[in-house]
Amino acid sequence: MSFVPDKCFPSLRATFDFIFERYSLRPNQRIWEPTPSGLVIPRDAPEYLFRGENGRHLETAGAISRLQTYTLKDGSHLSSSDREYLWHLMLGIHQGFKADGYSLDDHRATGLLQHYGLPTFMIDFTAHLGHALSFAAIGEHDIARIAVMPTRSFEFTDLVVDLRKHPWAERPRRQQGFGIVMPINMPDLKSQAARLRLNVNWYQFPVTSSDHDELKENYRQLTRVDDDPSAAFLRFHITEYVEQRGKMSGTLADWLLERILIAPRRYRIIRFEAGQPVVHFCPPNDIPDFDESVEKDYSRRYWSVGGACSRDRMKGWTWPPEGSTVTDPRTHHADLMKCPE
Repeated sequence: MSFVPDKCFPSLRATFDFIFERYSLRPNQRIWEPTPSGLVIPRDAPEYLFRGENGRHLETAGAISRLQTYTLKDGSHLSSSDREYLWHLMLGIHQGFKADGYSLDDHRATGLLQHYGLPTFMIDFTAHLGHALSFAAIGEHDIARIAVMPTRSFEFTDLVVDLRKHPWAERPRRQQGFGIVMPINMPDLKSQAARLRLNVNWYQFPVTSSDHDELKENYRQLTRVDDDPSAAFLRFHITEYVEQRGKMSGTLADWLLERILIAPRRYRIIRFEAGQPVVHFCPPNDIPDFDESVEKDYSRRYWSVGGACSRDRMKGWTWPPEGSTVTDPRTHHADLMKCPE
């Protein structure tokens, strides 16, 4: 059955006016959230959440459920062995974000993966209508859609994951982000079952060049990398995973490099405890000689079968003294003129 939006508007402005008056002016509601200790505590949450999409997509589901349909820019697909490696990679990094050091719960670990480029079961929403419109308007298509969903539609509140105060992920914080973990029996947010069960409404409108120009700066601020101290996490941990578990195919490496952020992992050393550094993570904006294309080449070689070993980059490397700011050598290669053949 083809997807039909609940209402079509003649312009982005008409869409905004309708949704703002009907939904955005509603006060917050009180919901009860379980904590790791077992306590259930109250917190305020928006009455409605918003999702912006650019294009006429027939389905909206968590990216991990669509792996077989994903292609690279050159049109090639991931093989079954690539998908298996990717699955174990995601599980391994997800577990790492739940371990000591990050100590995230299951859903917030998933939220970190989701916002920085790895596919998950989560679907992105925001509490900010303007942000949703920015994501809807910025893209290659001249048709956009906004989904509006009341948070009270979920019987279990842990399916609605509030990422606005995520302790390790800057991007969902600035996007006022929420993650929706769709029920297993209705993974598609555009399905009739989900629309009825969750009271989701979809609104469609055309996108003009002036809409794009008006919203592109907000979109840039929501997705910028240079001032995001979390931007390098996935790239760094994928390299660590490859060092421990073995290399992936060149196709999968290219697939990942088309999706994750490419940034240097940078920290300021606060002190040492039992010989281990305590650090603050820094944004990459104070590294003027960072070359994204060169860094992609190095990561591709570190990850791909037959490429360079990232451990070689760490030979002889030691932590500098307290107060220093340092970049992990596997994520910044300005000292080398070019990636070796």
